[in-house]
Amino acid sequence: MVWAKNGTPDTVSIATQPLSISDLTAKKFNVFLAHTLNSGTASGLREDFNNNSNTVYALRRSNNGGTDSTSTSLAALYISGGGVSGDEMFTINYVCSISGEEKLVIGFTVERDTAGASNDPERQEYVGKFVPSPDADITQVDMFDAGAGNYSTGSNLSALGTD
Repeated sequence: MVWAKNGTPDTVSIATQPLSISDLTAKKFNVFLAHTLNSGTASGLREDFNNNSNTVYALRRSNNGGTDSTSTSLAALYISGGGVSGDEMFTINYVCSISGEEKLVIGFTVERDTAGASNDPERQEYVGKFVPSPDADITQVDMFDAGAGNYSTGSNLSALGTD
């Protein structure tokens, strides 16, 4: 299995949102890598596929190793808890997108939280699914600040894919 860049990476040159890759080639397996710098109020990270904001997502996540929380019939995957204003986050999502099947996601996010080595980072682990109706392969990914903030200059979303 050979992994290759999939789509055109999105790097923010002005404070804006979302981060978006809209030219993905449909692949069975993708890895989405996001490095986000929030401006304004950090409210967490939300992700959707194919510009689909219908209630076709489900999520199970844990923050900092705590008890799992579950959410169903969501309009997006709310994958990060949100920390302090200006949080820097790094997110890795592994996505299985097989035609005719529910699209499955395994992901990890680390948030800087308060700056400095004497402060510990925040972490989230999550699994989710995207169940489009009718079925559709993933050809677009968008990542948004879940609140009123934007991503600062230098934030990036990249994708790797393979069959």
